[in-house]
Amino acid sequence: MKYRHIIIAALAGCCTAVANAQTQSAQSSAWGNALLGIVHNNSTLKAARSQLQASRLANGTTLKLPDPEAEVAYLFGSPQGVPNRTNVSVTQTLDWGVLTGRRKQLAGAGNQVAEAAYRQAEQQLLAEADQTLTSVVYYNKLCTELAQRAALANEVCQLYQQKFAQGDINQIEVNKVKLNASVSQAELERARNERHELLLQLQRLNGGQPLELADTCYPNANQPLPALANLQSAVAQSPALLAALAAVAQQQAEVKLAKAEALPALIVGFQGEYIKENNYSGLSLGFSLPLWGNTRRKVKQAKAEVVARQLDADDVRHQQSSQLIQQYATARHLLDASDKLRSDLSTTSNTTLLRRALDEGQISLLDYLLEMSFYYTARTTLLDTERQAQQAISTLRGLLY
Repeated sequence: MKYRHIIIAALAGCCTAVANAQTQSAQSSAWGNALLGIVHNNSTLKAARSQLQASRLANGTTLKLPDPEAEVAYLFGSPQGVPNRTNVSVTQTLDWGVLTGRRKQLAGAGNQVAEAAYRQAEQQLLAEADQTLTSVVYYNKLCTELAQRAALANEVCQLYQQKFAQGDINQIEVNKVKLNASVSQAELERARNERHELLLQLQRLNGGQPLELADTCYPNANQPLPALANLQSAVAQSPALLAALAAVAQQQAEVKLAKAEALPALIVGFQGEYIKENNYSGLSLGFSLPLWGNTRRKVKQAKAEVVARQLDADDVRHQQSSQLIQQYATARHLLDASDKLRSDLSTTSNTTLLRRALDEGQISLLDYLLEMSFYYTARTTLLDTERQAQQAISTLRGLLY
């Protein structure tokens, strides 16, 4: 389990098993604090914790022998002169499942299933929160980018309005820059609205409490992906797979219990018959006769369930392995593409030259807007590619929470 936490921390410094507080680094970052808060405040997870406690209590209710049965009968004698009789009977059914410890093993396996189900619910919540936080960071970056574009568009608009007032340009040129500024502002407002919707989604996940994340950097964005083999080893301990394996262990315990209960059930007790001046008492012993094959059918059915649960576990293992390989390849490809595009943009950006050329009248306003449009398209493509890569990495983290 410790190794698994190291792998998760390599993907994102805060992405260890949050609920168990098994990492210090998560608590020192806004991302980690957001996840910790969601785990603590989420109403669905609170209900799951309560259900876990109820399941543990329920699994402990079958660990004792059934209550003994007592019976007293007072019989009147007939015809007249026959003495009355009192019968007393106390019996105890011996449960082989309890006496052999099979029920205790089943209860333990049931607790493991309940705990695995809780961990799986926690994993699903963290995976959803991680994806949402990833999208929030993207919109933080996008809003910053669009705010800069809008500021630049407004600056150019004001400059051209001054030129128009001086009679240097015509109304057509002014209308172009006004429309460009209006479009830039509309794109910014649309991005802010989508970011607000994501924050509302985070608030829902956080149990209704507002949650803000102002980061414009993805967690450990500058660190390379861990080796695929290491991630595959970590996925072998994922909550979804552990839940499937716990279900297999529970059914195997069911088989052992069914075999124990297939033995003839014993009933031991004390019986007494009390008549005037004649008393009879002693021990009694009874047992069931498994003649009709019901117990054998229960054993057969329990074994079939084991096979079904094992197939489920194999399917979960296969699905998670396939998803891991697919998302890893996607993340690697998109990270390479975003790195190359970022490098190309840093070496080929003409924004400063274009602004200087526009101010000096070397290019027309239409040429300036067209060239800036090309640059903005490239920047938007870079942000989108980064987002897709980080969402793939977020999916990887979701498999490992």
